[in-house]
This record gives sequence, C-alpha cells and structure tokens, in this order.
Amino acid sequence: MNTLKYIVSSILGGACFLGLFGGCQSLDENPAGTLVADSYFSTEEDLDAALTGVYAQLASNRWGGLGHTNIWVPLMGADDLTSQAGKPDYVQFDTFNPSSTNDGLKAASWTAPFRVVFAANNLLNNVDNMTIAESAKTKAKSEARFLRAWSYFWMVRVFGEIPLQLDNTMNYNLPKSPIKEVYTQIIEDLQYAIDNLPDELPASVGRPCKMSAKGVLAQVYLMMAGYPLNETDKYALAAKEAKDVIDSGLFYLLENFADLWKWDSDGNPEILWAIIFCNFNDCGNQNMNTFTGLNTQPSEENGWDQVFCEIGFFNRFPEGPRKDATYLTLFTSRTDGAQTPWQESTFKHPFLAKYRDGMVPNEPNYSGSDHMGGRDLNYLRFAEILLIYAEAQTMADGAPNAMAYDCVNKVRRRAGLEDLPAGLNQTAFRNAVIDEKGWEFCGEYCRWFDLVRTEKVEEMNQYKDADDLKPQGSIDKSKYFAPIPYTEVLLNPALGD
Repeated sequence: MNTLKYIVSSILGGACFLGLFGGCQSLDENPAGTLVADSYFSTEEDLDAALTGVYAQLASNRWGGLGHTNIWVPLMGADDLTSQAGKPDYVQFDTFNPSSTNDGLKAASWTAPFRVVFAANNLLNNVDNMTIAESAKTKAKSEARFLRAWSYFWMVRVFGEIPLQLDNTMNYNLPKSPIKEVYTQIIEDLQYAIDNLPDELPASVGRPCKMSAKGVLAQVYLMMAGYPLNETDKYALAAKEAKDVIDSGLFYLLENFADLWKWDSDGNPEILWAIIFCNFNDCGNQNMNTFTGLNTQPSEENGWDQVFCEIGFFNRFPEGPRKDATYLTLFTSRTDGAQTPWQESTFKHPFLAKYRDGMVPNEPNYSGSDHMGGRDLNYLRFAEILLIYAEAQTMADGAPNAMAYDCVNKVRRRAGLEDLPAGLNQTAFRNAVIDEKGWEFCGEYCRWFDLVRTEKVEEMNQYKDADDLKPQGSIDKSKYFAPIPYTEVLLNPALGD
C-alpha cells in the first residue's frame, strides 16, 4: 500500500489536522477570507506532519473537491465533455452561461486550491522560526511552494485575476491581483522548487521532484505565451523546460495506451505528478475520490449520468486503440447483462472509459466501492511534455525541428496513427499538435486551457453535433474566465471589481 496514501488518509480521518487550521468549518465556508492560524513547529516530525497536511488538502472533500467530477465544471466549455439538463453546474459552463452561485465551481476550483494555499502559507511563514536542520527546512519549503504554485496556476487559468495571498494575516479587503502578477509568483515558487527538489524520482508520484516541477513550469510558460498575456517569448522557455524533462530519461510512454487506465497502473513511469487518493479496501471511505465511479457511468449501468462525452468530438476522434480505451460505447446492465449501444441509451452520448477499471462490481480489480475510488488523479503525463515541446519549439523557432516531429509522432504511433507528414509549416504543425493533444487528453485536464490560450474556443464549438448542448448566445472572450463565487464577493467586495 502507498505510504503517502495511508498518511494522508489518516489525517483526513480527523476533524482538524494537529491544530494546523484555526477552524476547519470556517475554512470551508470562507476560503478566501479565513486564513489559517499560525502554528509554530519545534521538531522535524512537526514539520513533516505540517507538510503532509498541505498534501491532505488536495484530497479533501471527495464529494466536491479536486477528486470529484466538479473538477471538470469550469472546463466544460471545451469540446470533449458534456452533461445533461439535470446537472446545472456542468451545463452552465458547457453552454457558456456560468453563474457565480455555481456550487461545483466554488468547491473544486476555489475552495480546494485555496485550502492548499493556506496550508502551504502556514508552513512557509513558520518554518524559518524552527531550530532544525536547514536541509529539512528547504525540503519542506520546496514541496510547499510547488503545491502553492500548482494551486494558483489552476485558479488563475480558471478565474483570471484572483487574490494573491502569501501570508497568514486576516484580510477581507485583499484585492484581485493582475494575471501577470499571479504568474510571476507561480514562476518564483516553481523555480525555488526546481532549485531545491531532488533530481531522483520520489517514492510516490504524489511528491514532486526537480523534473516534475520543470514539467509544470513548462505548462506555465506555454500558457503565458498565449491568451491572455500573449508573451510569445515564453514559447522558448516552455520548450527548454520540456526538453530538460525529456532529456532526463526519468519518464517514458507506456507501450499500450489502455494500460494507463488500469486500476493497478497508478505511479507508472509516464506520470510526472499526481494527486494521491486511496481505495476503499485500504482506507475505508477516507481519502477517496468520486470522479472514477458512478458519476462518470451511464444509468444503463446504474451510473449517475453526470459527465459524459460530446458527440462532435467523438466523431472527429481518430479510430484506433487510443479511441477504444478512451470511450465506453456499449453499456452493460448490472442486473441482466443486457447491452445498449450509446446511440440507444438514455442520453445518447458515449461515456468515458478511462476511469472505469476497478469501479464495476463483479469485474476484475473491483476496488470495493462503485461510487468512491482510490485511483490517482494523474495531472501531468509524459505525453503532455512531449507535445508541449513539439508545439513550443515550433512556435519559438518558426518551424518544427526533427525532435518536435519525433515527440508528436511517438504519441501518434502509440495511438495507432501514422506519422505526421514531413514539411508542415508552423501553423499546420501547431494545429496538428493541438488536435493530437485533444485526442490524447480527452476527459483529462488540459483541453479547455489549450483552447483558451490558442483562442480556439469559438472555432471548436462550431463542430458540435446536432445532439450536443449548444451555447446560449454568442461566445466571446468574456466567457473565457469563470466568475468569482458570489459568496466570496459578499465577504470581500473587492473581488467583484
């Protein structure tokens, strides 16, 4: 059993973690305004416990946080996922009519990341008061700054301007920081992590190393190169960070795409960093997620029809083993074994197959629960690093080099596709990489952000099938960022400016 999973699970089983938070309930209710109380540590064990408490926030709230299907709520404007009328949190974003009272948006993309930020700030603002080995302090600070950077990176992409909280003071008047200022802090935190994290792989993919921090920094630079900052000099920086990861030799593509989604594949060599959860048989109902179970299964299989797949994107998806492993197209009844093609199902859409293994009773690898799972949330895969390099190098240098072709073709070959034709110009090659990334990461966590930074949101929504949900009104760049939750604006009116 994964040690980190067990430790984090144990922490989440208590009401509050070792006094780390001034009040757990108020932290849930007011993540932007109620900051953690100062906790002064005296031993390395105290510091390790505080750091584990930062990680614990990633896995908190299985019914609404980062481990819930709510993580997809602000990403639904992309063309890969959709929902149904009975699920308004998802439909609002899928139809470009978001509300600031959207509970799913607040739970997973505001409350959960800010919980991580507050716990990280508590550690970072107290650790230097300790009389312990500097190496222990540096290790803890490196991991805490990585986690804070990731949390702010998620939020700045979802909301745009957000409050940038770096200390433990109570401030109900903290204004939103410009997007550029937030990215500057993210880069500073990640660079500290890169400079101080170990070169070697950690025991768990839930812990960062130097190369996983470089991988996230490559994502950051690629995002900054596009909308809204359009700092095109960042393409070269994104290519450099991605190339460092590739050249390290620490990660590689699994031979079979379908193996990525098997129950026992957590921590495989393609994963740079993941959010760790724990399955029912090992941890009971603590530290579990709910994006792998009934939420993403069809009602024909007793599922809850919460998140499924757009038909237009499915129809454009190239045939082959990658598509077969991505989609569930034939639904099997748990009661009598009757099979229903997706075209004849209740909502007449294909579903995701990626998160199915281990969640179906009487099937191999059943985890012990059909609605709460322990699969890791694999946030950053090596395939994305390959495609980041391919795109960023091309945009930086004006044309793809041999390595860029090799990177994208490695991903295509595993998918059963032919190599890209030689001699593509910058625009054609970049578009091919964006398409490839869409297929490769369907139902994961980058498609919406890629469409925003490349300003392709409007274009791709033109390819919806007649049976896909349609936008309400026109789509423009005012819809690229989510509204800050209404309850947060009531507490701090400066967030509504």
